[in-house]
Amino acid sequence: MTSIALKGLKKKYGSKHAVRATDLEIASGEFIVFVGPSGCGKSTLLRMISGLEEVTDGRILFDQVDVTARPASKRGVAMVFQAYALYPHMTAAQNLSFGLRMTGHSAEEIARRVERAVKILRLDDYLNRKPAQLSGGQCQRVAIGRALVQQPRVFLFDEPLSNLDAELRGSMRVEIAALHRELDNTMVYVTHDQLEAMTLADRIVVLNDGRIEQVGTPLEIYHEPKNIFVAEFMGAPRMNILPGIVVEDGGLFLLLDSNQKIPLAGGPGAVDVGDRVSVGVRPEHVASSRASALEMRVDFVEQTGAMTHYFGRIGGHEFRMASSEERQCRPGERICVGFAAERLHYFDAQGQRIGAEARR
Repeated sequence: MTSIALKGLKKKYGSKHAVRATDLEIASGEFIVFVGPSGCGKSTLLRMISGLEEVTDGRILFDQVDVTARPASKRGVAMVFQAYALYPHMTAAQNLSFGLRMTGHSAEEIARRVERAVKILRLDDYLNRKPAQLSGGQCQRVAIGRALVQQPRVFLFDEPLSNLDAELRGSMRVEIAALHRELDNTMVYVTHDQLEAMTLADRIVVLNDGRIEQVGTPLEIYHEPKNIFVAEFMGAPRMNILPGIVVEDGGLFLLLDSNQKIPLAGGPGAVDVGDRVSVGVRPEHVASSRASALEMRVDFVEQTGAMTHYFGRIGGHEFRMASSEERQCRPGERICVGFAAERLHYFDAQGQRIGAEARR
């Protein structure tokens, strides 16, 4: 197991900042997931850790030893890519052993390592098949096995499940999680899929425009987003954000652009009349309520089986509701929606969270 420390790490391509000054501590044996939109710098950051990308500035430390200038082959890392990159003319067994044969390991050592990988990844039935005879999930397991036999200090995954269908992604998530539990290696995993991030990570690193927005456990990220970007990025459908101005009307209310009001009773206590504030609420915490004065116009209805997602608008802002109720609303309807005050998240005019308390 290996700890990783990133100290002021930067990467520039000409005048463009791909990764801005980044500081991050990854504990030995931790499963860290980098998540963010396309172009946020997550794969570049991973490639710098691996040694495949040169560092513009800053340092990378493995177990407090500076490896910034050390080539990839000398860092003790193994990387699994989005493309399986298997040799098409070789069988699965030959693909698994190829790297070890090229580095001069003995036949006995190669057999021992390959046997262990085959057992862990349940590849026994596929060893004599070539990649064209394997499914996508089987190819990815061979690719992971090829990394596993290297016995690396650190496993690095760069969107390894992106090419798989939904069912295979689900089963491979389970296998990767089980692999981490068995090996207890340090793993760093890149994805744009928030479900992968939530289900796999010990901690999630949310990236945007080359900088870290928030680091935390999956539940911390979900329930206590540091800012509006994190709040909207993590969650599907994404969190509703309603901006307004704080007014006094027998209590504090948030006045929306539609002249509708949201009571701020039980709020963070750090807002005053005249402040511009946004409140956020997750779609699953919204319900139709005849007692509420907040009106939503339904534009689109999405059936998912257990839940029905309603997409519409409140005033000039998009709004979403996830409901398990049997009653179905139709596009064009106007419904009253409500939510408990303790489910609200509060953000200031700069989009930063107000109050550190989790509201669950």
